[in-house]
Amino acid sequence: MALIHPRSLDRWQEWQHSRHRLRHAKHALTGTLGSLRGSPAAEEPAPTLVRHRREGEDPAAPRVLIGVDSATPSSRASLLTALPYLTVGVDVLAPAGVELPELGGPEWSAESLTDARRALDEEPPAALLTLGHHLGVGRVLHDWALETGVRTAVVQHGALTPFAPPLPADTTLLAWSDADAAFHRSGREDVATRTVGSQLLWQAAHESESAPSPAGGQIVFLGQMHGAELPRRLSAGIPYEFCRREGAVYRPHPAETDRVSRAAHALMRRRGIEVVEPTTPLPELDGPVVGIFSTGILEAAVRGRPAWVTGRSMPDWVREFWERYGMRRWGGPPTPAPAVGADEPARLIAQFLEDGT
Repeated sequence: MALIHPRSLDRWQEWQHSRHRLRHAKHALTGTLGSLRGSPAAEEPAPTLVRHRREGEDPAAPRVLIGVDSATPSSRASLLTALPYLTVGVDVLAPAGVELPELGGPEWSAESLTDARRALDEEPPAALLTLGHHLGVGRVLHDWALETGVRTAVVQHGALTPFAPPLPADTTLLAWSDADAAFHRSGREDVATRTVGSQLLWQAAHESESAPSPAGGQIVFLGQMHGAELPRRLSAGIPYEFCRREGAVYRPHPAETDRVSRAAHALMRRRGIEVVEPTTPLPELDGPVVGIFSTGILEAAVRGRPAWVTGRSMPDWVREFWERYGMRRWGGPPTPAPAVGADEPARLIAQFLEDGT
């Protein structure tokens, strides 16, 4: 299988909006994007962007730039864990108000930018890293890089479904695995790939060596009602039926904040299902883990906890997803721990940013 929209960001956004007409503004920075690109559709001034700067060991060496659109754990783990390994000067561009603890040290300075493109033209970086061009900051940076020829990379930050956004043109994907690299590339010749592994899973594996996760306790179902990939009858119905049948607790995804999700949570509580706080970290929930296609299944497995997927009448892409990640169905042996490389992905990402190798 491949992406439903491997090339066109506009078509992918149309699909997103059609599935989430009331919720698609959740991550969008359309004001930022429209104003910075001069779009006539932008009706409000662009929010301020902040450029965080850290000097390198050699002030004369070319700098690198990291574009960050949000402070979610997956975003920070994917983009900012490379910082300790970078010896060159680093700029991090993010929207104002996005709190990034990694940039709080005395070696960092910050300045507000009202014209990001002008700032980039004045001091272009040697390389650029983002999560893609489907969010505001990433879109501005990749559009600019395409015009100027700056080397770019996109780091994979989660398990991939066919509904993932397309990659920017002329970039390098830093993928979790060879299979994910081929899947996300989807036959495009303008996209190069490099397998570096998952920083999220690498960290989980090494944390579990010093503090193994307990395997006892109540089963935890990882929610994904926020996603556009499955209809609500599946994303809400499957966990409801499973938790009622197996006595599992339900942990909502932190993005399950819309009215329909909140109503589903309330129904679960009325029917005796415990709904835990969505911000509760997975390591703090001490039971086996079940989900539909959550990355948390892999995280639990690499921590040594029993983990399964479940769901009847699943679309073909879900079954392909389970197979690509080695996820095992409820009722059989648990999902084996994903293989984790000896090299930390963050170090490999830093190496690619500095010298392209």
